[in-house]
Amino acid sequence: MSPEPSEGGQSTSQRALARAATTKAWLEAHDVGPGSPVALVTDERLLLHAGPSNHPERPARLAEILKQLEISGLSAACVQLSSREATQEELLRVHSQEHIDQVFNSASSKKKGKAYGTPFGPDTYANDETPLCASLSTGCLLSLVDKCLEKGDGPRCGFAAIRPPGHHATVDKASGFCMFNNVAVAVRQAQQVHGLKRVAVVDWDVHHGNGTNDIFEKDESVLFFSLHRYDSYFFPGTGFVEDVGKAEGRGYNVNCPLDKGFGDLDVAHVMRYLICPLMEKFEPEAIFISAGFDAVRGDPLGECRVSPEGFGWLTRGLYRLAKHYCEGRLFLALEGGYSPDLIAQCTVECVRTLLAEVHGLAGPELEDPVPATPMSSLPTTPAMGPSVPASPSLSSKSGRSEGVPAHRPLLVPDLEGSPPASPSASPALSASGRKARGPAGKTCRAVRKATELLQVLPMDVPLAPQAEGVSKNAKRNERRRSRKHSEEDGASSDSSGWAIAYGGDPEFSFSPAMRMVVRQVSSSSHTSHDVPDMELPPPVVLPRAEEVATKEPPSSAPKSEDVTREALLLFWRKRKPGSPNRRRRPRRSSSG
Repeated sequence: MSPEPSEGGQSTSQRALARAATTKAWLEAHDVGPGSPVALVTDERLLLHAGPSNHPERPARLAEILKQLEISGLSAACVQLSSREATQEELLRVHSQEHIDQVFNSASSKKKGKAYGTPFGPDTYANDETPLCASLSTGCLLSLVDKCLEKGDGPRCGFAAIRPPGHHATVDKASGFCMFNNVAVAVRQAQQVHGLKRVAVVDWDVHHGNGTNDIFEKDESVLFFSLHRYDSYFFPGTGFVEDVGKAEGRGYNVNCPLDKGFGDLDVAHVMRYLICPLMEKFEPEAIFISAGFDAVRGDPLGECRVSPEGFGWLTRGLYRLAKHYCEGRLFLALEGGYSPDLIAQCTVECVRTLLAEVHGLAGPELEDPVPATPMSSLPTTPAMGPSVPASPSLSSKSGRSEGVPAHRPLLVPDLEGSPPASPSASPALSASGRKARGPAGKTCRAVRKATELLQVLPMDVPLAPQAEGVSKNAKRNERRRSRKHSEEDGASSDSSGWAIAYGGDPEFSFSPAMRMVVRQVSSSSHTSHDVPDMELPPPVVLPRAEEVATKEPPSSAPKSEDVTREALLLFWRKRKPGSPNRRRRPRRSSSG
């Protein structure tokens, strides 16, 4: 099978073709045909928005997505919705009239001798079709929201393959390739037309969604969460962890800045300790996802390492949260991502995951991506690497269905087991005997700081674990806070939102590309790290009763109670500060 060229000179990779073929075979094997309760909306006219041939946001992005959705069979399996343009009234719920007029008049700003202009800055172009495409992009998402929120037996979730993107557009400014803020307009549509009171927005684009952040920074009815790369020179340079909103909306804007190169385990750590607890606390009536795929490994701008399966894993967890809290109302809107082949693979994973979840099916078997060292910082997280066979003790209690291969690890740890006795038996160790790698230290620190800030705000969530390298006193204080929190809540420190998202029906297993190492934990401990046994002093050997009765001790020998008392006094005297038996430091001479 040779790579096929697509529009714009791009070609579909062998891996993408294999993924599409496997997905199509999976759809046929499970008889997932047209009319499935997952909606898909797009419009080929969105390809008319074009600028410089070497611009990252080019028509080939959407063309490749539509192609891979077609050859994988996902387009036919989903409910195809009609597109439409957004009206002035709908746009005015978010944007100013001056900004709307500027976008609609942008076609007149072409450069001399060129088919496009740059009226919004050097990075954001516009041509004759930009006003139509900007209105269509927002209108497609509105069509998805209207269809999924209407009463009846229709779809409740879906994907909007749209461009230009929108999460950088503010109330009165277009920037970062974005004209109108598609997700913000759709959120207002859900609230003002369909009567929803609480809406959550999750932005996993590698760039901070500064436009959405600013639009909802004073609104307590919208929970905005952004997971993004942050450093001094990365666009747009906003989204620091202290940005938690303003006025009534303080605490409802949550930003998690990560370091360059973050990957699957970093995203999983954020999902467990921030996104899931926030959803549990907020209880949204609908969840919107600004689905930018520029954090995928190989993207020319993002320079991060999330796998396509990692985005599918995120979609799975968010759908389960949406199913629990808001009747499955989950809407994905395409944002960034500038490798057409890779973002198309991510789209295939997300749409296929929605179909699998709606129908209650396990995902298809996919070949492993680039092999890597097993990683196991968290149970049930997407870790890249070779398969780790489940232990016999786990397999016997799994209750695994026959359709799930035996080589896959379980989704649920065995709570009746005990921690491994030796390092060689621990699944948390790699083949070389060293501890497997977990999320980056900056990820742990960012998540921890975000949870600390939220402690004094309306969206207070449990504290995330400390990063490696903290002092013993900090670890001791954290254990005390964890015990106090558990006693007050009457539950373990693990969020029930995490249990809802990934608490794991074994029938919903991950693909082999998303390796999970399941550690055994005791029923009395729910921590994410193995706790060694305490080192106790040697027991005092006392004479047995029959020996005391048959053999009379010498008159000088102490009684058994005296033996116990003297042994304990000796033990504590050695450990008591200031004890005469304790070694003291030599005094310094006055002359020194």
